[in-house]
Amino acid sequence: MRHVFVLSLFVLLTVAVCSAKPIRIPRTPDYHNGKIVFGYLGSIWVVNEDGSNPRRLTVHSAHDEFPRFSPDGKWIAFSSDRYGNNDVFVIPAEGGEAKQLTFNSSPDTVVGWTRDSQSVIFSSPRGTSFPGQANLFTVSIGGGLEQMMATDAGYWGSYSADGSKFAFNRHVPIWWRKHYRGSGATDLWVMDVKAKTYKRILDTEVDDQMKPYNSWPQYAANNTIYFVSDRDVMAKAGDPKVWKSTYNIYKISDTGGAPTQVTHFTDGSLFFPSISSDGKVIVFEENFGLWKLDVATGHTSEVKIDISADDKTNNFRVLTINGETDSYDLSPSTQRAVISTHGEVYTVATDRGDVTRVTNSYARDTDPAWSADGKWIAYVSDQTGRPEVWIATPDGEHAKKLSDADSEKLTLNWMPDSKSLLYTTSDHKLNMVNVESGQTKTLATNESSGITGVTVSPDGAWIAFSKSDRDFRQHVYFLAATGGEAHELPDALQFASFDPRFTADGKKLIFLGGYVQAGSATLRTNVAAIYSVILSKEDTDSMSRDIDSEEQARAMAAANGAGRGGRGGAAAGTAPANAETKIDFDGMEHRITQITHLTENISAVTPSPDSRSYAFVSSVDVDGRAASTLYVIQADGSQQRRLYQAGAVTEDENAPPAAAPAATGISSLQFSRDGANLFFMERNGVWAIRVAPAAAGAAPAAAGAEGANGFQIDGVVSRRG
Repeated sequence: MRHVFVLSLFVLLTVAVCSAKPIRIPRTPDYHNGKIVFGYLGSIWVVNEDGSNPRRLTVHSAHDEFPRFSPDGKWIAFSSDRYGNNDVFVIPAEGGEAKQLTFNSSPDTVVGWTRDSQSVIFSSPRGTSFPGQANLFTVSIGGGLEQMMATDAGYWGSYSADGSKFAFNRHVPIWWRKHYRGSGATDLWVMDVKAKTYKRILDTEVDDQMKPYNSWPQYAANNTIYFVSDRDVMAKAGDPKVWKSTYNIYKISDTGGAPTQVTHFTDGSLFFPSISSDGKVIVFEENFGLWKLDVATGHTSEVKIDISADDKTNNFRVLTINGETDSYDLSPSTQRAVISTHGEVYTVATDRGDVTRVTNSYARDTDPAWSADGKWIAYVSDQTGRPEVWIATPDGEHAKKLSDADSEKLTLNWMPDSKSLLYTTSDHKLNMVNVESGQTKTLATNESSGITGVTVSPDGAWIAFSKSDRDFRQHVYFLAATGGEAHELPDALQFASFDPRFTADGKKLIFLGGYVQAGSATLRTNVAAIYSVILSKEDTDSMSRDIDSEEQARAMAAANGAGRGGRGGAAAGTAPANAETKIDFDGMEHRITQITHLTENISAVTPSPDSRSYAFVSSVDVDGRAASTLYVIQADGSQQRRLYQAGAVTEDENAPPAAAPAATGISSLQFSRDGANLFFMERNGVWAIRVAPAAAGAAPAAAGAEGANGFQIDGVVSRRG
């Protein structure tokens, strides 16, 4: 049976006051006769080429993008999702009512115009040649059916001045995937329109492993094609040299030959160039700004635009937050939890109690973590314009920013003494920051990918984490909390290891291992199992039933006489006090034991507070669909029990409604302090399930529920949330 806790709150909002300042992230610009049209705040805008007199041409709750002037300057075509997905629209260049030209369920992206200004060119993955394959189409501004161009496949293109030739990309560029090298890189082709012949004009002899992007071709005068490429570094995929490549504009003859670099930006963020119909000016996105290139001189200049604009929608909305938790963490007592939902952080009771708001702003606040002493809540907030690590007290007071770096902040982990905080970043670092001083030091880095699965030993002396090698195989590493050299777990027999967790007694590390490898080129099915490793040679496995000597037999008899596990009167499920972690790296490979032997892949695992059992999630096939299943198993691999299966059908009237957002997998496992209940996330909500009876005298963590328990919040939230 499931029980839902309904928690109501009213969220007070502040109205942001906008002042004029140069805008950031103007999108997909185009140029004609001294005017620049671009997308901003989901609308189409036009501005003089010096950045003056910005005017909003479209005002709609939908998202309008990819504006393009017709060659005669009379029309602007753009894409908009006004009717569910992107279709092609046109408006007069001075503004006016939008006219819809396409009505297909596939998204249509405006690319440009035919030279006579009578038809709009757009790309769409309609699969007319191959399922899901994008191709180029034209549609008349007078209406009618669209016509597929004779490019076989295509994403972007541009006609020559006389319309006799058409330069185009066949592949869809994954332009945000910088430094890519491979067969999926955009190639540059020229089509003779009348003869319907095709020629690839660049990198015809370059090995696929070295192919760079050659994207967004723009036909200029004198049979010259301008395009964007990161070909300044020609190296194979995986070579560290490739990471130094940057996007810039190049030009090449439409007959081929050696390309010439035109711009020399170093940030690698140059996207979506567009050339004027007379071939004299190219405008483009560069490092979140709008830039202009004079084709004749090669001179570039930024077009700074000041805009004060009212939002197209209300600053707040009334919303029922029905089980839509983004992330959570339990308090030290596990009687409360901190959750993030719709960009705000709250604390809630796991049984009965009030809701407390921790953050209240237009910023997006996520990924909360409660300190071990209960005094602080850490979270990630973008209130300064980029994600940073913040802390505040559980009542929302004394907020303090702890990080200041140009990177995404990913996972947060408190040290046991609550004096320091670990966090990982998108630039592949593991950092430790002192809460009081704010001093930060980098403990570990990685070349090929980020650092994941961070866990800290109970005494705070050791940190374990996983990171990928150059073959995208994960490996577990140990690192002293004071820093120094990281020690790799000897996982040769497991092929890969990841997601480590120290047990509460400090004697073992459990982890997932098996034939698991990242990368889209991997064809095999990933299958991971649970393994444990005894960290010290001096320790023995308290769950082992093997009797190798008479001394062990006498010790086993004494332990059985004293009660379960020989712990005497210790409360079941409680963590040992002052657990000390000692690690012997010599011979560690001989102390690794496989715990599970399932054919399904295991995606998450966590140890119980008494270190005697593990909860884990596996993926199983149910009626042809993958479904997550929650299990608990003893530390010796015995007594495996299924607790819950994700998406199970229920007739309980208190269950979450079917319309709730579907995130079918089970994740984020956390035991209650007494080990009697297990909390987890499923379907964007926090739930709890009874695992074992609560210890004598301990308060139940979930009111004795015999199933999953969720949180629900009703209230008013900011539009940004």
